[in-house]
Amino acid sequence: MKKYLFIIFLVLCSCQKFTKKYHEPKLPPISSNASSSNPSIANDPGIFLNKNLPVIKTDQKKVQVALFLPFSGKNKDLGFSLFNSATISLFYNDPNGIIELVLFDSKENPKDSEKAFKEIIDKKIKIVIGPIFSNSVEAIEKLARQHKITVISLSNNQNLINKIDKEGGVFISGILPEMQIEKIVNYAISQGKLNFAIIAPSNQYGKTITELLKRFVRSKQGNFITSEFYDNNSKDLDRVVERVIDSFILPDNLSKVKKDKDLVINDYDRIYPQVIMIPESGKIASKIISSIKKQNKEERDFQILGTSQWDDKSIFDSNLINAWFPAPENEKFSDLENFYYSKYEKFPPRLASIVYDMIGLIAEITNRKQGQTPNLSDFINFKNGDKNGYQGVDGLFRFLPNGLTQRNLAVLKITTSGKAGNWFETIEKPNDSFIEYNKN
Repeated sequence: MKKYLFIIFLVLCSCQKFTKKYHEPKLPPISSNASSSNPSIANDPGIFLNKNLPVIKTDQKKVQVALFLPFSGKNKDLGFSLFNSATISLFYNDPNGIIELVLFDSKENPKDSEKAFKEIIDKKIKIVIGPIFSNSVEAIEKLARQHKITVISLSNNQNLINKIDKEGGVFISGILPEMQIEKIVNYAISQGKLNFAIIAPSNQYGKTITELLKRFVRSKQGNFITSEFYDNNSKDLDRVVERVIDSFILPDNLSKVKKDKDLVINDYDRIYPQVIMIPESGKIASKIISSIKKQNKEERDFQILGTSQWDDKSIFDSNLINAWFPAPENEKFSDLENFYYSKYEKFPPRLASIVYDMIGLIAEITNRKQGQTPNLSDFINFKNGDKNGYQGVDGLFRFLPNGLTQRNLAVLKITTSGKAGNWFETIEKPNDSFIEYNKN
């Protein structure tokens, strides 16, 4: 696929509201105030949708940023949606037009990703956003280090940590499962929920989440009661759910003597789950929760937990009401989501906020460096006052020397009692700063 070269050059000098600081919670609307500078901005709702914008010739030297995303194949709609988010971010965060986006197709398999990445190397581009998928990241991480390129991948695969050195390599900007499970376990235990079970898909993701849940529950002196796995096409889901509902452990003093045939164990001696985690998409989670309600003949009180993949309005289902899950605080993403919808008449993928934030961060660093291309250490050492990180749509985040993107997550509750159209209520806010880390 041909690469498209984009220079987003917007004359905004006459409209102060477009020079708002990136971390403001509201995206300023495209208003009639903009029309005096550029009438097409106010009058053409499809301005950001044009994939064949001509290159605007200018003498100003640009900082090139490669968008290394799937622009062909089965994920091309996702790729172009993320491009749309990048252009919106440029519109608000790069009013001086110092960033130039260059699009490269990451394709659908690692070999093609590696070949496309070599084109980025040939163009001498030093900052890359993408790819999305782990196998593509694995295919290019060595090349990134060899050629001193800063790659901000959209993966959340923790096996990709430490693919970095002092001058180049890969950051993992997705929300790692470890961060999510630690956050939700800490919150549940703080609310007196000490006894955990999990119903998970029988795949690597389900097994990873299960092991993380065990580790964090036990490290907080909670009780891990049981885990059950199911196949995607499992016909015995009700039996899986029933086993979890009826599972229990005994207190230490009874478990040591439970082989005694004369020992009478009463129901009140049993420790049943208080929490059931379901690391699954909203649709399948709803089916599991429906089965829990049907099988819960003793009417035990279960708190349902999910993961950040529930942070999507399209998954809303009445069965999920009152469930908790860890995710970035939702208010700023709602602003981005509503603005995106006003332009494209569809909602953006949840990854759109990560791309938006990364463009905003690159613009901020580039401005601080007076137009020079940021290097890897600029990302790691970035500070915003006393925040010790970058305040974006997804809240505070920072890059660590091992390639991890550290985030402070909130705990959200699925509800119908919040703002109109917002199904998520923040029940625990994220921390507003990071502790210092040892760079040595």
